[in-house]
Amino acid sequence: MKKIKLQPQVKPKLLLRLEGGLELLTKTSEELLQEIEKKPHIKLTLRTRPRWFYQDYKEPQISYRESEIKKVEEQIRYEFDGLDLDIAFEIVANLDHRGFFVGRIKDIANHYGVSQEYVEDIRDFIKREIEPLGVACKDLEEFILLQLEELYPKEKDLHKEVLEVLKGESKSLRAREVLSRLKLSPFEGEETVYQSGSVDVVFEHDGKQWYIFLMDDFLEIEGSKPLSFILELRRRVLRVACDLILERQEGFLLKGEPLKSLSLSQVAERAGVSLSTVSRIVRRKYARTPMGIYPLRFFFVREGKEGLSREEILRALKELLEGEGKGKSDAELSKILQEKGIKIARRTVNKYRRMLER
Repeated sequence: MKKIKLQPQVKPKLLLRLEGGLELLTKTSEELLQEIEKKPHIKLTLRTRPRWFYQDYKEPQISYRESEIKKVEEQIRYEFDGLDLDIAFEIVANLDHRGFFVGRIKDIANHYGVSQEYVEDIRDFIKREIEPLGVACKDLEEFILLQLEELYPKEKDLHKEVLEVLKGESKSLRAREVLSRLKLSPFEGEETVYQSGSVDVVFEHDGKQWYIFLMDDFLEIEGSKPLSFILELRRRVLRVACDLILERQEGFLLKGEPLKSLSLSQVAERAGVSLSTVSRIVRRKYARTPMGIYPLRFFFVREGKEGLSREEILRALKELLEGEGKGKSDAELSKILQEKGIKIARRTVNKYRRMLER
């Protein structure tokens, strides 16, 4: 994960002098874009908005996957026969709903008594020659690189720059522009995209690795140093906030587990800005995640006296009541939870128990 270079604390009085800076911090990325376009003296050098930032952008669903799988199977029947066809079908059987290969090459090779290189050659043919392009890629990075090789075959430096932008290691304008036009999954069809409003942050997981995209990263302005400063401040604080959300709330983002305690003050401390600045920047911003679209504020949960968030304690108590704690008194439940490292009073157990019974 990219390291954030900390800057000195930004004083609110300075922001007030920066063309309505406090108000601009609170605006969504969509509103900020509209604000910039109103100013004739400011040049917006990057106008492309990646489709994945639209609120109604939809990941390919299971039914859509099934129809795409059938199309892929029809094509491989014409391209392969015999053992190769069996292996190709096995590869296709290991595609997830986005079109990524999630199986193990070694297992397929062992099952059919061939080398791993033999299976990889078949997978390589599928990802390059079968429609849609990139089906059976192993992860997002491989898929992005394949699209670049098809669209910009001779521009190796561009390939490298785009991958660096993907990993948060570069701010190349051209690379960001190119990345914004690429697909994030092989089964991402035009019919899965609806242009209606936009989110400010995208948390993308390709089955192996997390990627965080900020809408502000795809905005670049010229002609106003104050506005450029505000944009960079927003980016920096949002990036820190999202890094912390990923660190603390990964369980929720992937599996819907209870949210853990996380405060805006932790963001302020790591970003080197005031708590009020963080509050303004996070306010009214939305994130698209594998679990759906949520306000960024949703991920900031106050820590209780017990050292855990309320959601964590409720989940622990619910599991206890469904298992070894069934039929036990509040005092007994409190003791069991304390033995598990959750310091909670009997009265609190009673309160949470009543909440679960509603």
